[in-house]
Amino acid sequence: MSDMELMNIAQELSTNQTSTFCSIQGGTLEAKAAVFNASNNPDHKVGDYINKVIKVKDVLAEQIEIADEETGEVQSAVRVVLIDTDGKSYQAVSTGIFNALKKAIAIFGAPTWDEGLPCLIKQVSVGKGSMLTFDVQL
Repeated sequence: MSDMELMNIAQELSTNQTSTFCSIQGGTLEAKAAVFNASNNPDHKVGDYINKVIKVKDVLAEQIEIADEETGEVQSAVRVVLIDTDGKSYQAVSTGIFNALKKAIAIFGAPTWDEGLPCLIKQVSVGKGSMLTFDVQL
């Protein structure tokens, strides 16, 4: 590896993630492991839970870059990971889920929601396609 490649790797590994939000707080090893596992290897895809309720306790959202499948153009997107009351994690790269989450936080306050916010996952038609979102089911 060249010095330039090593410098880029070192810079990439030491960059502070300012484009990440996580409701799990605390510096315990257990809390850090929960955040890492939810971010690195979520248990499920939100899209597999359409018409099902996820009792959301915590959330993680991070800005990512994805390539458009048709054009190859790289765009920014938000990856949301919902963490339920049992510690299971559900990921989606979905504007609808992100917007619903912002509204839920504005109305119910920022997580951690200890009792779990019961979110009914939905897929709704938008233009020529569809998007994921959720309703709160009390």
